[in-house]
Amino acid sequence: MPEATNVETTVRVLLEAAGLPVTDEELAQYVALYPTLRAGADRLYMEEVRYEEPALLFRAGATREETPS
Repeated sequence: MPEATNVETTVRVLLEAAGLPVTDEELAQYVALYPTLRAGADRLYMEEVRYEEPALLFRAGATREETPS
C-alpha cells in the first residue's frame, strides 16, 4: 500500500483537478478509501487478455449456426 503522504497528495490532486471542494473530514475519508478503490481499479486490467474479444458480441447478419453457444 502506498505511503499515507502519497495517498493524501494523490487524493488532493484528483479532487482539485475535478474542481471538488471538500472538508478536512471528507478528505480524511477519501484518503482512507483511496487505496482500496485504486486496488480494485488495478485489478480490472489484465495484461494477458488485452487482445481477446469480449465474451458477448453482436454480429449483425450472423445466423444462429454462425454464433457460438
